[in-house]
Amino acid sequence: MRQQKRFYTFVFAPTASSPVRKIVLQYNVIYAILAIAFIGLVSVGVVLARQATLSSKFNLVQLENRKLRDENHEVKNNLDRLHGRLSVIEMTSRKLAEVTGLSPSGDLSANVGTGGPSGTDMEHLEQATATLERELRQIKEIVDSNQLKLSSTPTGWPVRGYVTGAFGTRTDPFGDGSETHSGLDIATTFGAPVETTADGTVIFAGIFEGYGNVVAVDHGYGITTRYGHLSRIDVTVGQRLHRGMQIGAVGSTGRSTGPHCHYEVRLNDRPVNPFNYLSPGRS
Repeated sequence: MRQQKRFYTFVFAPTASSPVRKIVLQYNVIYAILAIAFIGLVSVGVVLARQATLSSKFNLVQLENRKLRDENHEVKNNLDRLHGRLSVIEMTSRKLAEVTGLSPSGDLSANVGTGGPSGTDMEHLEQATATLERELRQIKEIVDSNQLKLSSTPTGWPVRGYVTGAFGTRTDPFGDGSETHSGLDIATTFGAPVETTADGTVIFAGIFEGYGNVVAVDHGYGITTRYGHLSRIDVTVGQRLHRGMQIGAVGSTGRSTGPHCHYEVRLNDRPVNPFNYLSPGRS
């Protein structure tokens, strides 16, 4: 027995005056249309989901690219700063080396690769900078030591005047034959200021045998100076002095024939010729 086919009738009446239209469709056609519509909706959903996934991946890629650009920019800035730091240190090192007579290491920056920043360049620059900084510290220590020694070495005249008694053997000014003179006698006006000739520390300030009023200064490195026959003492024991500071005034105390400053330089407590430490044109 043949199965009876079913039909569906669709009536359309757009307006009251329009003719009525009828569409008769078999049920399997309607099912086919619905199936196609469903498949279309599913396909659209899949496409939209795929687009959303691609969009999310694109955003992540953009974010990663931006992060890489920022990191690359930071590395470049660090590299530029390191190059600048290296140049300054190298220039300073060379200048200090010229002053001290030391030979700095070669031009380390000449071997640094150029172009985009890389891990190798950064590592080489860090090593070069560390080497130069270490070298710079060593040179600075030598310079500081030399500067300290220079500032502690007697230089110049303690008082303005003229030499009336030289270092070494001389005729005794009191008429007792000859004697060994351990310093220089610099004659000048009574009360003229007497200045220390180097940085140091006062180790004696008072009256001592034939010196009369005398100030003794320890400059380190075994060097001491004495300033005798003072009319006045302006410093105290233990006081720290700098070159050019007034320590007293010219007088004629002790074994003296008139106003003058007896000036001694001693090395390991043995008198040496002060002329070796005097600068010309000051007296």
